[in-house]
Amino acid sequence: MYDSLHVVAPPGEADPSWHIGRDGLFSDRQQDEIFIRAEWGVIGHRVRQIGLYGALAFLSATFTDLSVLGPTAVYWSLLVARFGILAWGLWLARVGRAKEVPDVRRVATALLGFELSIMVLFLLVVLAYGGSADYHSITALALIFAGYAYVPVMRREAMWVGGVFTVLFAFVVWTSLHFDAKYVNIALVLFGFANVAGWQIAVSLSRGMRLAWLDRRRLEQQAQAAQQARQRAEQSEENLEHLFDASPMPLVLVRVADSRVLRYNAAAKVLFDPHDLSHGDVFTTDFYENPAQRLQLLERLQAEGTVRQAEVRLKTVGGQGVDALLSMRPLRFAGEDCIVTGMVEISAQKHLEQQLRALAHTDPLTGLQNRRGFFAMVEHALRTRPAGQPGPCIMLIDLDHFKQINDRYGHPVGDEILVEFAQVVLSLLREGDVFARMGGEEFCILLAHTRASQALEVAERVREFVAAHPFQTSAGVVRLSLSLGIAGCDAPVQSIDRVLSMADQAMYRAKQGGRNRTELYCD
Repeated sequence: MYDSLHVVAPPGEADPSWHIGRDGLFSDRQQDEIFIRAEWGVIGHRVRQIGLYGALAFLSATFTDLSVLGPTAVYWSLLVARFGILAWGLWLARVGRAKEVPDVRRVATALLGFELSIMVLFLLVVLAYGGSADYHSITALALIFAGYAYVPVMRREAMWVGGVFTVLFAFVVWTSLHFDAKYVNIALVLFGFANVAGWQIAVSLSRGMRLAWLDRRRLEQQAQAAQQARQRAEQSEENLEHLFDASPMPLVLVRVADSRVLRYNAAAKVLFDPHDLSHGDVFTTDFYENPAQRLQLLERLQAEGTVRQAEVRLKTVGGQGVDALLSMRPLRFAGEDCIVTGMVEISAQKHLEQQLRALAHTDPLTGLQNRRGFFAMVEHALRTRPAGQPGPCIMLIDLDHFKQINDRYGHPVGDEILVEFAQVVLSLLREGDVFARMGGEEFCILLAHTRASQALEVAERVREFVAAHPFQTSAGVVRLSLSLGIAGCDAPVQSIDRVLSMADQAMYRAKQGGRNRTELYCD
């Protein structure tokens, strides 16, 4: 990876070159402001989303404040602060809707202040809530990822927000929250990864947007030069071939009438056919994984006259998927209507984003889905369930007297048991069942397309096997029993909160009934 990049300025620019630094921004602040003004349609949209949805999401947490703190002076102070952030975010949303940015430096400073104010208020909320560091760390990681991945970098200082916030959060955890040695090790890995990977994502996004913008400017200049050359040389194909060969970005010229590829440069061949597998005519319809995306781009091109930085999923001649940003413009070539398309590959960036999303939905101890991941799976089951069909069926599991095990053997032994328990239960489940750790010693299973009688069979199989299973730990053999609650099997359920509440009631009856048993929710 290059630490910096020099790009020759398009003809007519006052500066001799455009220089992109290690942080992905133009080294010259005025050049970066020119870029922001030119790309305000894209950047302003993100500023509007961040200001509006960020502020509303943060304001919605006031209900949690009330449930945790009650109507105290601290609660009212936090409420006033949240409304202040809402006003700030609404101002950013209004600015983001404008067709042109009124004052780049002012908006950049306001966006940086908005991001900092959210993180500072979060730290104050953590101090007010107190409790375990595990709970607050999830939100802290989400804030760090969001800051790096979704907030457009308009000032260099914004690149350091995640690191500063991590240090301040570590100080709050150290001085005010409960944690153990295991948390320290996990937190070092997760927060270190979040900042390193987040920094790389932010730099990649900033660099990619600026390179795409410069490439698009060059492409426009080249397209104008090509048009003039065609007029002077009676639409000579040779001039366009020279133009394509001189471009470092993948370029493709397509005839509108039949989608046949008329020309492509060396960079496009390296991207789509590096092993020279294609023979005969080539058509653009062969390179879209989803043909509907191609039709949408053509409709947008016809309506707007140009397409800029459209994110699409393509495929090579060998069938390998490629993520790319596409820019398209219509032109006349050899007397025919054609489309010239420039591309920037972003496959590595998309892969990293997928890894970060998977990390956010995985329990670090057991490797199971965490609470957030489980909620997403249940929500998907609710959305895809046929109308009138029962479910989804949820089984809530609690390890009996697990606190006593932790007290007697210590938390490291308790963690060994949780890890082995997760593997044991996974081996007993059916294909398609989803097993998740909801927190502590509480687990949950989503049983797809399952009736109550089947769910009871699964639950009893799990309960009996666990009760008979000797859990081998560093402290010796430990025995477990389970209390299980089942709900949502034979009647449609409208929300995840409702089905979990029913399963929790059933599990409570199992505990009241002496533990080591399964209860089915009944109205």
